[in-house]
Order: sequence, then structure tokens, then C-alpha cells
Amino acid sequence: GFLALALKRSEQKEKGKYWSTGMLITSTYALQAVIGILLVFLLFSNQFIGSGMLVALGFGQGPGLAMSIGSGWNQFLNGYGTTLGASYAFLGFVFGGTVGVVIINIFSRKKGINNQKQYDETTQQAQVTIDTVKEISLLDGLTQQFVVIGVIYGLVYLTLFGLNIALASIGGAGAMIFGLLRGFNFIIAILYALLYKAILNKAESKGKNVRFLTNNYVLSNIASFAFNIMITGSVLAITLAFLSTYGIQLIITAILAGTATFFYLRFMTKRIYKDYQDEFSIGLFGMLTGVASTGLALLKGLDPELKTPVAEEMVVGSGTAIVMALPLFVLLFIPSFSYGTANETLFNVITFLGILLYVIIFASMLIFKTRKK
Repeated sequence: GFLALALKRSEQKEKGKYWSTGMLITSTYALQAVIGILLVFLLFSNQFIGSGMLVALGFGQGPGLAMSIGSGWNQFLNGYGTTLGASYAFLGFVFGGTVGVVIINIFSRKKGINNQKQYDETTQQAQVTIDTVKEISLLDGLTQQFVVIGVIYGLVYLTLFGLNIALASIGGAGAMIFGLLRGFNFIIAILYALLYKAILNKAESKGKNVRFLTNNYVLSNIASFAFNIMITGSVLAITLAFLSTYGIQLIITAILAGTATFFYLRFMTKRIYKDYQDEFSIGLFGMLTGVASTGLALLKGLDPELKTPVAEEMVVGSGTAIVMALPLFVLLFIPSFSYGTANETLFNVITFLGILLYVIIFASMLIFKTRKK
């Protein structure tokens, strides 16, 4: 799923004005992780702190990344890492959908928006872009993308095979590092996908017609199908043993993280944006408890035709957020390296303080920037 998303073509967008939205999104990821870790410290100290950090991945990044990271932590989470990641993502969808609809109704009344009870059939014009493969007759779009994905995963397998041989000489430490790399094999796949896209972009800049080698429509459907299978399998894997171990923590963390997400976004959007504050609040809330499509669906409750610039800011801002969130992913790996060692508590505290510092710095920069204006 993540490999399919990484292979999609990216259109060039104007940069600069979307960084504030990206900073807000990134600081919200960090806030969710802070809440999850804090609850582990206070109420669930017998659990690996990754069980708290997964709420940020499930809410902020959606099921794909939460389940992939969770699978890499299975050994620390009693074999339930993947299921826990999927459960956070599922609860994020539920929380964002139910609470989001209530918030839309409140905002609609405040704005005097009357939702239609009846819909008349009218003639509308829409521009439709067909993203398909005309140049290739031997392979259809689906087969083409599966071939590319298969080749990249073949390279991932060869890379892991080589790393296993190279790290075997280190002994126990090498085995642990290889175990983590194998659990996070999707990251290696994404790196190969980015390299593949860079090669295509270079060829296209020289006038070569290579756009047919990536089909965004097909790749989106492959990613959606893969994630749906992962979610279904993980939800079906929920057992009484899982619920007895993580059920209470899961519900408490999801409710507190979801509530904090809304109030933090509401507070910050009033200070960052001069216009469309309600639209930004509800759109970002949906995106940061579900996925981008959840945010856009909620946004349409206030902006049915997406005439405001909010949707574009959200989508492009999420792209800048990925760049700014890279140090957070470094912090994410620290607890797994120190788990079970004498310094586990120390490194857990360092991780917590590092993520908390992220929230404080980004929130302060955003507030200071708006006050300066």
C-alpha cells in the first residue's frame, strides 16, 4: 500500500505559503504522541511506550503506517503491534466521523448554513482527467503497476538478504538491527520508489515520454485495496486476549488524543488563519484523526463545492509536514533500541521530552509568527 502511494506522480505546487499548515499538522502529530506516552507513564507503565506512540500514527498517518510500524514492534507488544496500530486507526475514523459531524452542525448553525433536505437534479459541468496508458498496448495500467511494484519488492528482498549476511558478523546486535529493518521493510521499499520516481523525472526533463510508467489512478486503487485488506485482517485478529491487554488503554488514549486534537487545532487555527477558521478546524481535525479524505469529507459539510483554499492548503500542507516530521521518526525508533536494557527508562524519558519539545517549538513559532504579522 505505501509503495503504491510512494510511486504516484506529484504535481509541482507553489511553495512557501503552506509551511504554516505543515507545521500545525506536524505539531499535532507530536501532541498525539505526547498524550499517548504520558498515559503509558501514568497509567500503563507495564507496557512498551510504543503502545502510546501508535495513536499518533493511527490518527495522524492512518492505518498503513500505524500497522507497518506496529508490525515492527510486535516483539515488544506481545505480538499485537499490527492489531494495535489498526485499532487506533479505526477508532480515529470513528472519533473523527462522529464528533466531526456534530462539530459541522454546530459550525453550520453559527454560519447560518442550511443543509439541503432535498436534492434537485440539475445539470452540472465537470472536468474529468483520464489518467491511463495509451502508449502501451501489451500491458494494461494495472499489470504495468504490478510489474513495477513486484520489481521494487524484489530489490527489497535482495537488500534484506544482503543486510542479513552483512549484519550476521556483528552477532546479537546485528540480529536485532536486522529484525528491525525487516519489520520496517516498507521504508526500504519507499526509498526505492523515490529513486525510481527521481529517474523518471530526470528522463522526463530530457524530453522522454515516461509518464505512462506511473498511473496515479491505478496506484491509488492498489494502495486503497492493500490497506483495506490490512485493516480487515487486523480487525478480525482482535481477540479477547488483545482486548484484555490493551482494550482500556486503547479507548482512553483514543478519546483523550482525539479531544486534545480538536481543541489544539481550534486554538491554533484561530491564531494562524485570518479567514476560514472553522473550515480549517474541521478539515484538519478530520485529516488528523482519519486520513486526508476524511478531512475533505468533513470540510464539504461547510464548503460543499470546495471553493475555499482550505482543501489545497490541507493537501499541500500535509506534504510539507512529512519533511518536518522526519526528526520525529528518528525519535520513534529510540525506545525500540533501548527496550529491555538498563537504560530503557532514561531513553523513554528522552523520547518523551524530545517529542514534547517539538510541540512547544512549533506551536511557539506559529503563534509568534502570527503576532508579528
